[in-house]
Formats: sequence, structure tokens, C-alpha cells
Amino acid sequence: MPARANFATVRTTGGRLPRPFTLPAEVMPAIICSRANSPVWFAALSTAVALFATGPTCVSAQPLPTRRLVVTARQLGPVGYRDPLGVISPDGEWLAFTSGGWLSVVHTAGGPVQRLARFANVASIAWAPGTRSVAALATDSTGTTHWILVDARTGVMREAWTAPFPGGFADPRFFRQVAWSSDGTKLAGITLSQSGSTLWVGDANGSNGRVINSSSRLSFPTWTPDEKTVVCIAQGGGRSLVSMPCGGVERSPVQLEAYGPIAFSADNATLYFASPNAGGALELFSQPVAGGAPRRLTNFARDTYAPTMATTGRVMFGMQDYRTFVAVIPAAGGRARQLTAFQSETPSWSRDDKTIGVTYGTWRRVIDDLHYPDIAQDLGEVRVDVDAPAASPSRVIRASSSEDQGLDWSPDGRWIVLHSHFGGSDDVWLQPADGSAPAHRISSGGYETGWPRWSPDGRWIAYGTEIANGQRPRGVVFLLGVNAATGEVTRNAQRVPITGIAGDIESVEWLTADSLVVTAVEGLDHQTIYVLPRDGGAARVVHHFTSPQRFSGLGVSTVGRWAAYVAPASDGFFQVFRVSLAGGPSTQITTDPTDKTQPSVSHDGASIAFTVFSYQMQFWVIDP
Repeated sequence: MPARANFATVRTTGGRLPRPFTLPAEVMPAIICSRANSPVWFAALSTAVALFATGPTCVSAQPLPTRRLVVTARQLGPVGYRDPLGVISPDGEWLAFTSGGWLSVVHTAGGPVQRLARFANVASIAWAPGTRSVAALATDSTGTTHWILVDARTGVMREAWTAPFPGGFADPRFFRQVAWSSDGTKLAGITLSQSGSTLWVGDANGSNGRVINSSSRLSFPTWTPDEKTVVCIAQGGGRSLVSMPCGGVERSPVQLEAYGPIAFSADNATLYFASPNAGGALELFSQPVAGGAPRRLTNFARDTYAPTMATTGRVMFGMQDYRTFVAVIPAAGGRARQLTAFQSETPSWSRDDKTIGVTYGTWRRVIDDLHYPDIAQDLGEVRVDVDAPAASPSRVIRASSSEDQGLDWSPDGRWIVLHSHFGGSDDVWLQPADGSAPAHRISSGGYETGWPRWSPDGRWIAYGTEIANGQRPRGVVFLLGVNAATGEVTRNAQRVPITGIAGDIESVEWLTADSLVVTAVEGLDHQTIYVLPRDGGAARVVHHFTSPQRFSGLGVSTVGRWAAYVAPASDGFFQVFRVSLAGGPSTQITTDPTDKTQPSVSHDGASIAFTVFSYQMQFWVIDP
């Protein structure tokens, strides 16, 4: 029989813990040593809870180090994007970072940003040996993903690897993340599979390689400065921890949850990593490799993480600023009115135009992405006639453990159709609007399924999804039949055959019961609005526009037959525009200096709701 634990009761004087709660006595030193510096009190409390099963650890209460902002990287939209990436050069003089598909460099003292190359997406970057080239795992405009070496001075590009390494141990073209040793002679690369991960370690030219297989999901490899060991993050058993050595079973001195990239000091004595505080936000920590109390280095409100280290001792890290709100404006233009003061997006109107459905939640890119699709995005509604922005939804429509987005009411208001990843799906779900029964799935086999929309006659639901198309997926339209009275599916989802569209369809809306309006992305920036028959056929071009923002949504007014879309304006911000579905020039509707996305038109055609977002990454340095 196990021994009984000795418990102590803790009372709080503020925060989100309204009543006394109990902690094991062995974690109390972590709290006691931190009370001397009140700003770290709640961070220390979260650390104590995290260390329940790992023994006593004291979070150091030393003063926070001096930090210096280098550059702010802007992201183009809240949907379909990940945080900008940043890595410091080995000599500590340059920062390579991504923003809106661009790979750029800037001096760590500040100065002009040098854009090197543009891609559809960049999933990982690392400085190659020396400070001349940056390796990027990039997807080009054709949908092909490969490792590219980009000259940091000229922008000249070449393939990083064109063939498997000798001996057949690894094919570097399939590495998801890579890291070179400080002298550039050794390389580590991680490959993911359904059964876990594979770490390859060897000489930078591909020789003398060895492989370590792990059932855990390994990520963010880094070399210790003595070039003897590769350390990484390992996910398994519901935890994300530092694995030292990477993929090994040895117990790491760092027992706090750790997320994102990690880095070592030049003397091999200190490890830098990110761990969540009591509020769920990631903060930057350092901890002696030999063991000892972790020290908190930041105190921002949003996620602070992704440290990289120069040989000079300079540390670079990122701080995420991510905010989304819903607002409404008259369809003819005028003054915008904010409806929400909480993190919310993807508006859609109820059939009586009195409420707006929204996607909301405390969603954090780093932590939630690691648990994807089980992320903190739920569905609710807010009233349109509010005097002040709402602090929370007036009603929760669906709150599952997985991503829920893009709801739409049936014409009679009895049903709500939505997109959800619940149960590992990526499909369309249906539930009674009054919440009298749980949602049930009505499509299957979806991939990157978009926001479903109900036809005006209540007989059909249309949505976008992706299907295999050679080397890359392609966005298409699917249509399923439904009985609006009973909610029963009358025809399983089928692809709508369309001619005249070469790009990927992203947004789908209804014009009439017999016609659809869609947007398609062609290349990196070119987008087109089309009208097409419900059952397929030739698509008619309505309007071409240029915008690098993906998944920006589309609003359609059946009253007056016009569409609302988002594109960059002359002021540099993403603004809402409208254009007649008969064609012709567009009109800018919003003008305030904020970025917009996801327009939605009220059913009476009088108003346009939209998402206002601020999405950027600030890159900071801590000098030695």
C-alpha cells in the first residue's frame, strides 16, 4: 500500500482560484521561494503543480533580464497560418525570419529588412554552417515542398539535398526539421511517421549516419555546444518534455512541460526553453543543465517561446501577439461597430439577422497546434444590437474538445450546420439550433474542409474541401442533400463538376437555390470570384483581385446581387470591398487602420460583419 502524501493548503488573494485548494507539501518550496518576487507568484504556482510527480523544484526569483526588440513580423490572417519563424545566425549578427510567405533577414541591432525569397509556405528554417545561407523547408506556388538553401546576402536559391544519403539510412528531403552543429560538421534531422519519429545523426555530408527510432513525436532538434549530443522535444503520454539525448529514455534535468524550439548557452551550462504559466501562456525559462531551479526570463501576456542562441551568448526569442474580434458595418460603408471584446472570428448571420454566430476560444498556436485537432475553438453567438462589445458569447452553441468553426443556420432556423474535427474527423456536422440534441456528422472523408453553407430553399449544403490531385491536394466544391424538416441526409456528398477554374476553391456561398458563388486562389496572390451552377458546369468570372491573404472568406448578398471580399487597400491594411456579381469596379467599404478578414453579409443585405485581426510575432534578443 503506498504511503499517504503530506498535503498543505494554499490560499490565494487574487487570480482565478476563488477558494482554498490543496497541494502536495513537497511542491511548497517552489511557491515559497517565489513569493519574494510577486510577479512570478502565479508562474511559480503553475510550476509547482506541474512538478507534482517530479519532486521539489524552486523557480528562481531573480530579476528579469534586459530584453531588446529587433523586428515585428506580420502574419496575413488568422486561418491557415502559423506563427512566423525566427532563428539567430551563429555569430549573433543576423536574424532570419518568415512573414507572409517571405523569408527575410535583418540585423539584430535593427535596420532595414532584406526580403530574400517568397514561398506559399515555410514550415521550418535553420542557419546552415556559417552565416551565409538559410535552409528553409518551403512550399512553392506549384504545391511542391522541398528544402531550399537561400543565400542570406543575395537571395540566390538552390536545392539543399537532391538524393538520399549514402547507405540508405535517411533521405534528407523528407526531414521535417534539421540542425547543424556549431562548427557545421554534423547534422541532425527528424522524420515523422504514423508510428512515431526517426532521428538521423551523422556528418553534414551524409556519411557516418545512425538512426534512432522513437514512438514519441520528436521535434526541434538542437546540438549541445560540445557537439556530442542532440537534444529535442518529445511528445508522448500527454506531455511535452525536453528529451536529453533526443529520443533517449534517460531522465532530463528539465521536468517542466516544454514547447517549441530549445537552445543551449555557449558554455553548455544552461538550457533555454518555453513552458506554460498558470494562465496557459508560454514563458521563456532557463535552467542549469546540471540541475537546479528554472529561472523565468519573460512576463508577456501572450506566448513567448522559440529561443535560439548565438555562439556569442546572445539569445533570440519570439513573442506572439494574436487577437481577433468581430465587427459590423453598413453595407454602403460608414462607421464600423465592434461586437466582441473576446477572441472571436468567422462571423455568420442568423436567419433573422438578430444574432451572429462566431468561432471563439483561448486558442494558442503553439500548445493547441501540438494537440491538433483538439484545440480550444468553440461556437457561440452574440447579439447584433449590443450597446458595448460583448465580453463573452450570449449563448454557447457547441463546445467540443476539438476545433469547431463556420456555423450556418438552416433557412427555417431549426438546424445549424458546422465544420468540426471532433473524433478525428474533418467534416460537416449538423445539430438542432436549440441544442436539444448533440451534433452528428453528415459527411465523411473530408480534408481541410471549409465552412458549410445552407441553400436558400433548405435542400442542399455546399462546402469546400481538398482532394488528391497528383503531387498536391486541390480545393473543390462538394454538395450534399438534406431534409431541412428532419435533418436527414437525402443525398451523400458529391463533388460538383466545374469547368473554367484552374485554381483552388476556398470559399463557397449561395446566390440562389440554383447557383453558387466561390473564390479561387490561382498562384500566390491572384484570386477570382466566380458564379457557377449548383449542379456543375462552366464557371463565370465575376472579379479578379490580388491578395496574399488565404482563407479570407466571402460574403454574398442575394438582395442586390453583390459580393463582399477582402484585399489589401492603398493604406496597406486588409480591407473589405464589395463588387456587383454582374461585374464592374469594386468599392472599398472599410477604411479604419486595422486588418480585416471573413466578411459575412446579413440576409437583408443591409450590413456586413467581419473579423478584425492583429497577428504578428515580435522577435526580441537578450544580450549576454
